[in-house]
Amino acid sequence: MRIGLVAYPGLGGSGIVATELAERLALFGHEVYLFATERPFRLSKESPVRFLEVPLPYYPVFPAPLYTLSLAGTLESEAGRLKLDLVHTHYAVPHAAAAYLAFEDRLPLVHTLHGTDVSLLGMDPAFRLPTARALQRGRTTAVSQALALQAEKAFGVRPRVIYNAVDPERFRPRPEWKRLYAEEGEFLLVHASNFRPIKRVPDIVRAFAKIRRKVRARLLLLGKGPELPEARRVAQALEVEPWVTFHPPTPHPEEVLGAADLFLLASEEESFGQAALEALASGVPVVATRVGGVPELVGPEVGRLVELGDLEGLAEAALDLLLHPRLPEMRRRARELALTRFHPDRITRAYLEVYQEALESRR
Repeated sequence: MRIGLVAYPGLGGSGIVATELAERLALFGHEVYLFATERPFRLSKESPVRFLEVPLPYYPVFPAPLYTLSLAGTLESEAGRLKLDLVHTHYAVPHAAAAYLAFEDRLPLVHTLHGTDVSLLGMDPAFRLPTARALQRGRTTAVSQALALQAEKAFGVRPRVIYNAVDPERFRPRPEWKRLYAEEGEFLLVHASNFRPIKRVPDIVRAFAKIRRKVRARLLLLGKGPELPEARRVAQALEVEPWVTFHPPTPHPEEVLGAADLFLLASEEESFGQAALEALASGVPVVATRVGGVPELVGPEVGRLVELGDLEGLAEAALDLLLHPRLPEMRRRARELALTRFHPDRITRAYLEVYQEALESRR
């Protein structure tokens, strides 16, 4: 099968999911082409996936580059040249509409919803109707049950739920590396994200300050984004800056996650929680807010859930896990969950079933 995938190239979960799916599809023997404005962050130079750049032409008469039209034109021209059998977009706004504009009903289309393309941008009157029309003409998937329910209300579609995958060989326990990030006798707590306001990274620092009063611990914040300066300010104000490490983005987050004792997530919205899944695969329990699709991933056997904004509860849950006598068992169960329910082969086959359905519907 010749498959075109469309994705954003940055640090967000949708781009990571699309890139890793593309590489697995290629390993399954398919020809895969990944369309983005620049080479995706996690697409290695040795990848069998072929990267095709979407140009961003700028004309002074327009207030910004016309990404949607450029993507539609690129897809239409390259699909014919490459003889694509199917196009799969990740993150609906504006990818679903661009793909529909390029092909209408001439090529099978699959769209995967990732979160704010439904809950935020999808609710904007400027985007909702054209996005709904495009989604209704293709096959749609969502990364959690919670997101699928939102999409049905927003767009009138009933997506098939296909959870995100994680590579258990890449993301695995690496306790011997903890000494690179923490002193002897310290607990290592990790958070990883794109530091958008919705991730509430300063709240992670505030909760950590409460944890630090009770146990020796260090917080490692992996990533970058608009909330980075505020997170630094909070660390200084609460006098925990010496024990907070700001680690820049890396194409190898497994090297950090595998060394952690606990993963923290304080988001006000999460359609799924890819970073939390990567932590679980690394044998790291998760303390997170009870929002979106997170409860579908984090149960009491692998972590704790707290209410949004409850920093006291976040700190108490973290301390409970760090000092729990059954923590080693929880670490083992976290990895087992990733090995079974979210194994990449299982998830890839689920997408291939959707592709086959899309192809057969046109015969």
